[in-house]
Amino acid sequence: MTFTSTSLGPFLLGLLSSSVLAACFNDPDVYSPTSATESASTSGTSGSGGAPSTSGAASTPEPTGTNTASTTGDPTSTTGEAVTTEPSTSSPSGVCGDGVLDPGEECDNGPENADGALCSSGCITASCGDGIAQPEAGEECDDGPDNDEAGACTETCKAAKCGDDLIWEGEEECDNGPNNKIGGYGDCTPLECTWWGPYCGDGVLQPEHEECDLGEKDNEADGNACTGSCMLDGKIIFVTSKAYKGAVGGLAGADEECNTLALAAGVANAGNFMAWLSTSDASPESRMTHSPERYVLLDGETIIANSWEDLTDGTLGEGIDIDEAGDAANEGDVWSGTTVAGLAAAEDCQSWTSDELKHGGLHGSVGHSDATWSEKAVISCHYLAHLICIEQ
Repeated sequence: MTFTSTSLGPFLLGLLSSSVLAACFNDPDVYSPTSATESASTSGTSGSGGAPSTSGAASTPEPTGTNTASTTGDPTSTTGEAVTTEPSTSSPSGVCGDGVLDPGEECDNGPENADGALCSSGCITASCGDGIAQPEAGEECDDGPDNDEAGACTETCKAAKCGDDLIWEGEEECDNGPNNKIGGYGDCTPLECTWWGPYCGDGVLQPEHEECDLGEKDNEADGNACTGSCMLDGKIIFVTSKAYKGAVGGLAGADEECNTLALAAGVANAGNFMAWLSTSDASPESRMTHSPERYVLLDGETIIANSWEDLTDGTLGEGIDIDEAGDAANEGDVWSGTTVAGLAAAEDCQSWTSDELKHGGLHGSVGHSDATWSEKAVISCHYLAHLICIEQ
């Protein structure tokens, strides 16, 4: 084949163009495909100038995964922004004594921690009862679980002493605190804390100060009516030391007799007693207080009933056989005109105004605890019988 100058020009130009294009596609610094399927597409026909027409653009496939930050490079997100990872801020647990309050510590004063200080060597806040005396916290002693108001170290970690208003068992007889003095009933000496004279608990009744006194061991013991302060725990019942004919002046006259005797004997609450008597107009059920308290005798030991309901249920816990002076009254009759339920009976000595033989009144018996304490028999109003008096 013979090449002419006319045909050789375009041929060499095409050959050169092919070589350049091939070199460009193979040079990574010039072109790097983003996918194995990426290519340029051309379409159309030559225009009026004979140059090829192209349409469309190179397509880049969307990523199908999520970029993950790398610990060795500079990772980027799918949006091109840098992704950073925060460094770990964890640190080892603190140590008791480092001066820093750490979880599990109640306190931490660093080198000042000590078993005799406000913060112990175990980082526990000092407290009364922990068994370690803490002078800085105002403690004089600390026997731990042995702290006791009656012991050598009190529950507030103060050393027991005469004048602290607490009785140190085995060491003191009494302690009235700032009221310790010498001279009268119940006085406790200010230096030795011993009894100076008569006192509640000595077993000797002091009527001007006490309602009862069975001694320190028996006062307030189970089954007794005498409290630790030598007061009777309940409503007082007594049988009069004096006996009367049926004409006692009605209910008002009988009540007055009860209160006169109680006042003369120094009975507590004298003036507030009523006689266990009934008339057709009134009875203990209707005129007396139905107390929920116990009914007790003046000896401080005997409980007659645990309440009004118990008093009127037909029987008593013990017989009523102590008079207003606290002396025994073991026999005799008592006027009642009343059933054991506290209701009026028919026989009442003409409403307690008659002492004639022809009139009668219901009576009971001193010291009985069954129904005969109030309902025994009807006797002539001319006879003598005692009264039962009950505190209201």
